[in-house]
Amino acid sequence: MVVPYDSEAAPEREPESPWALDAAGRVTEASAPPLRHPTFRPSPGQPQPQLTSRAPGLSGVIALPGIALWRRLPIVGALLMIAGVMAPAFVLVMVLQHADDLIGLFTRPNILRGVALVAIAAITSRLIAVWLTADSVRDRRAQHNMRLFGSLAVAALAVPVSLTLIRIEQANNVVAQVFQQSPDAGGVTVAAAIDPLADQFHTVLLMGSDEGADRLGLRTDTMIIALVHEDTGRTALVSVPRNLKHLQFPPDSLLAERYPDGFEDDEDGLINALYIIVENDSELRAEYETPSTPAGVHALMQGLSYSLGITIDDFALINSCGFVQVVDAIGGITIDLESELPMPGKLRCSNYHLEPTIGPGLTYMDGTKALGYVRSRLGDSDYQRMGRQRLLLQSIVDEIGIDDLLLHFDDLAGALADNVETSMTLTEARTLLAVLQNTEQQFTSVGLTPPLVEPGKPDYDEVKALLQQIRQSLANGTELDLPTADTVG
Repeated sequence: MVVPYDSEAAPEREPESPWALDAAGRVTEASAPPLRHPTFRPSPGQPQPQLTSRAPGLSGVIALPGIALWRRLPIVGALLMIAGVMAPAFVLVMVLQHADDLIGLFTRPNILRGVALVAIAAITSRLIAVWLTADSVRDRRAQHNMRLFGSLAVAALAVPVSLTLIRIEQANNVVAQVFQQSPDAGGVTVAAAIDPLADQFHTVLLMGSDEGADRLGLRTDTMIIALVHEDTGRTALVSVPRNLKHLQFPPDSLLAERYPDGFEDDEDGLINALYIIVENDSELRAEYETPSTPAGVHALMQGLSYSLGITIDDFALINSCGFVQVVDAIGGITIDLESELPMPGKLRCSNYHLEPTIGPGLTYMDGTKALGYVRSRLGDSDYQRMGRQRLLLQSIVDEIGIDDLLLHFDDLAGALADNVETSMTLTEARTLLAVLQNTEQQFTSVGLTPPLVEPGKPDYDEVKALLQQIRQSLANGTELDLPTADTVG
């Protein structure tokens, strides 16, 4: 029972000394009575007050590093808040503002480095905040526990952040390996009088190659020229048939000296054989190879640029193995087939034997089935096959999203690094991807096939006029009225 303190009734006494003598006469520290606040008189039944030192909760320290240090260490507290809260918030706002182009955002080298620095600062600031805040805790056990459990909590946060930083570093390596630093790498131009609208367009030669066991070396069986009007984003995809013959070259070039009447070889001079012819000829390879462009690609760009009368700014080349890996990495695609399509069986780089047919109707395709879809020549002609190639390209572009970068980054990075070559910078590539992913934009799709062009006996003057007609239509925003032109949204 606690008796109320009465200052009048209590007799005055001398303050007790904190020292006392033990039985042997030695001086020892006596146990002093507990100190009480001079004006506090606890009532009967009330618990004796305990004097404790209070500190912010651990969750608060980790969520808002530096907030507990504002009074004691204001400058340090402010720096920790900036590094641990404000900088990550800025990154979050930036992500929300670029929600429609997250792929482009997170594939910019400067952005990647900035996010890495912010992540490191966010983790480090929380660890510092935990230890500095623990200094204000008087109880030694509580101080120890705060540092221990706080450090463990920060370490748990650091695991996913570290994995993200590793992914960022991998992305930087892929960017450096695949993409060029200069926007002028790989371009092939023609005179302004021949291609007066060239400056308004970004023109890219997209190629798919095939290295089969039944053929010598690499063949560019898929060739699509993307004409992108830079001011409006209006785009045309122009397919070049693999059996286009007698490709011409500039008069002062080595290939023009070799083939004054147009490209010829032992297989009727089909355009898809030009790459390997140049790559296997030491004189041609030395003439056409550049630091950013393989000799075979450069020769192909030069011939197409001269024969079609257009400037070609860049190229992108992917082989069939990389094609399969990319489609598998994004989880496959679905295409609505109008009719049943026979499949070619087992293909190089495919993962299994294909079914005899696919379709009609909505058909899911993984990488192997998609490769069979674009390679099949059993149910229709090369010209229908070119249309399937353009449709598949658009489907793949539409399917790629930020979730694919996050969930399948390793597969995508491996496919790009090992199987893709390009003369584009990363900025040019992401701009092209953003244009192709624009759902509000329609794309003109044209094949250089009959009745527009006879691949076996092409009239290249007419082909040049056709390409300028396509350019003019895109620049003016007018409808392109061609017998075989169709529009895909």
